[in-house]
Amino acid sequence: MNVTLRIFLAVAILFFLVSIINLLRKRKLDLKYSLIWLFSGLILFLMVLFPEIVYKLSYFVGIETPVNVVYVVEAMFVLLILLSLTTIISSLNAKNRETIQALAILEKRIRDLEDSTKKLMY
Repeated sequence: MNVTLRIFLAVAILFFLVSIINLLRKRKLDLKYSLIWLFSGLILFLMVLFPEIVYKLSYFVGIETPVNVVYVVEAMFVLLILLSLTTIISSLNAKNRETIQALAILEKRIRDLEDSTKKLMY
């Protein structure tokens, strides 16, 4: 891996990690959702610091250009993050549906109580 590329990637990954930590510090991002982001950044940073990992992985997988291994690994992390976010959204969607149903039941009970109190008054 080219030294210039390694320096550029290291700076970009450090900027990425600092941004994630800053979002955590400002409480704009929950820790449980940011762990995958932090893990992917650390793995990529290790790959930049120790390019032997990239060379061995490219040989093992059969990719001719070791730099492409970095892109493949990052694409895998992006897919993992997308899967994680999809499961989070699905869970929130189910909770939202349950909340809406509970609210509808409560509104119906309130209307029924209001109707029954009106009948008692007259």
